Amino acid sequence: MRLLVTGAHGLLGRSLLQTDWGADIDCIGCGRRAEPVGDVPCHAIDLTDVDAVVELWRQLRPDRVIHTAAVTNVDQCETEPELARRVNHEIVAHVVAASLDVGAGIAHLSTDYVFDGQQGPYSEQDATRPLSIYGQTKLESEALLLDPGVDGLVVRTLWLYGHLRSVRPNLVTWPLAALVRGKPMRIVSDQWGNPTYVHDLARALVELSRQGVSGLFHMGGTTFLSREQLVRQVAEHFRLDASHMETMTTANAGQAAPRPLRSGLRTDTIEAQLGWSPASLVEGLERMAVETAFRQDFADLSMPS
Repeated sequence: MRLLVTGAHGLLGRSLLQTDWGADIDCIGCGRRAEPVGDVPCHAIDLTDVDAVVELWRQLRPDRVIHTAAVTNVDQCETEPELARRVNHEIVAHVVAASLDVGAGIAHLSTDYVFDGQQGPYSEQDATRPLSIYGQTKLESEALLLDPGVDGLVVRTLWLYGHLRSVRPNLVTWPLAALVRGKPMRIVSDQWGNPTYVHDLARALVELSRQGVSGLFHMGGTTFLSREQLVRQVAEHFRLDASHMETMTTANAGQAAPRPLRSGLRTDTIEAQLGWSPASLVEGLERMAVETAFRQDFADLSMPS
């Protein structure tokens, strides 16, 4: 099976492309630049250009496309709604059109921000009610994949973390770097969710692709906690001092976009489909800590025994 991964240079894209999935999976990437990910070639593509997308898809002939490219900065989406709709909805329409043209299935990443955060964790059957432009554009893009005429898979996820080179800091690596340096940081205390280890999400996407599954699934870790509790657990796990951390409520955070406070995603359906459970936060931190890039970048950490 040939898998084409968009957003090749992001955290999830790199995880998908750097992992050896076995002889039956041939991965290739595309992104804004033609920079290989490890040994995997990547093609430069402007996904806003539908003709260029169709041309590349016809050249590569993927069996399945895993579409990870998106604008995920929630506040940027709120202040730049045209950008949010162009990237999070119109580009998805281009990917769907090109995939239909070559007969490829499509796996698309969505978010817990399609919910209002009043009664999480949420199942796939719960009613959606996005509070932000980011959540609205992601919900609209889901409809493109769940159309009966499309071989589409939507996987909602949240609070993605992991450590790979050349990617932006995430909700674990950003506070971890601050903790290591003893730098002050402010963390919201009233946003709840279940952090997702990136390699678990990548594995789930590949296995669902192997199975040829379509429809809607939720994917997240097995630990449900607040962002404050997450940082404290990271500090405890790596034996770091969290006394420089200040807490605040979301109402006092000065964020442009509203957040779902009590969010989280139930994973019963995907666990039954795959036959395994995602990592807890502690398990994810343990796995992250033994990876080569992490040990090099955080060489001075006192690793748990």
